[in-house]
Amino acid sequence: MTILDFLEKVDVFKNMNDEQLKEIQGCSHIENFNRGDRLFAKGDDSQHLWIVKNGQVDLRLDVSENSEIKNNPISFISTAQTFGWSCFAPPYKYRLSGYCSSRTCEMVKIEKNRLIELFEKDADIGYQVMSYLVEVVGTQFYQYQNEIAKRIGEGIMASW
Repeated sequence: MTILDFLEKVDVFKNMNDEQLKEIQGCSHIENFNRGDRLFAKGDDSQHLWIVKNGQVDLRLDVSENSEIKNNPISFISTAQTFGWSCFAPPYKYRLSGYCSSRTCEMVKIEKNRLIELFEKDADIGYQVMSYLVEVVGTQFYQYQNEIAKRIGEGIMASW
């Protein structure tokens, strides 16, 4: 499956025409990872929008070796899901670390700067992408909030 065939199946791009998808494809490339590989670290400059083509990615807090939550994902991203929205929000740094958690991960990486140039050229693409990403941010915030509450609750119960 080509990047173009894949992109038309991804929610963020599902309402785009072939010309728009070709423009997105021009900003994209494929990168492969193996289980345990770090895609990016918390605090790194966020320069890409990411889409899982195959596999699964865990988003984690990088914490000390002694922490109970080490290697415990806050969220996971699977096939055709988009993440890396922090490339569009100051301070343009990743807020979590991303790791390949399946045997292999095939990722579509879309270059932020080229994507922004495309938004300026075709405002419809920019509107569609940013509208979708606002929804993603809201969903992820809700997931993080629930995970934090769960972990606090488990800590309270364990201390009884």
